[in-house]
Amino acid sequence: MVQKIRAVRLSLTAAVVLAGCGGGGSGSNPAPQPNLKSASMPSQPMDIPSTMLSATDSSGNVYTVTYSSTSGGMAMFGGQNASTSMIAITIAENGAVIATEDSTAYYLTNPYSLLGLSGMSNGAAWTARVTGSSLVPTMLTVGDSGTLYSFMYLDGMGNTIGSLTETYTVNADSPTAVFFNVEAVGSINGVQETETLTYAVAKDGTVQGLVQAQITVNGMTLTFN
Repeated sequence: MVQKIRAVRLSLTAAVVLAGCGGGGSGSNPAPQPNLKSASMPSQPMDIPSTMLSATDSSGNVYTVTYSSTSGGMAMFGGQNASTSMIAITIAENGAVIATEDSTAYYLTNPYSLLGLSGMSNGAAWTARVTGSSLVPTMLTVGDSGTLYSFMYLDGMGNTIGSLTETYTVNADSPTAVFFNVEAVGSINGVQETETLTYAVAKDGTVQGLVQAQITVNGMTLTFN
């Protein structure tokens, strides 16, 4: 914080000027700290403890989304022995569960390389293979944006049932963190998918938490906070 400056001695002229301005230096307010402009990219994949956010629609219905992402064990994916991350999403309306998605992300380490995902959405199994990727940035700078990954959805028989593209943007948050927004847009089995997850990231790359989620539910895009 900017410390207040207390004048030890003031000349008569300076005292008159300060009096005319309504006060001396000792009465001034500290200057606000500017928002953080950049942060290191968090280690991938990001571990997020179980987090519940809520939203309300125009009719007063209350929705909640519970999200978590935790490290798993080793598993085979596409013929490669990969590390895993377990992802769980549950959406409820007025306390009743209306949608679930449990998925596993498969990746290589040193360096990090995402191979794909597999999972169940409302009882339907799917696999998503990475078909394109961009170099993951090492720094998150306010105003930055770009593409992260492209995926192709396959069913259990290996038939293509959809696709998805994942992009990112970085916004200002506070003097201690930036907002890292990850947006996924695509479709699976003819159903449109739109999801944006916003993480608060400290300067050193520490993920302070999942702070917002924009998810399409029954044709409505809800903002969960």
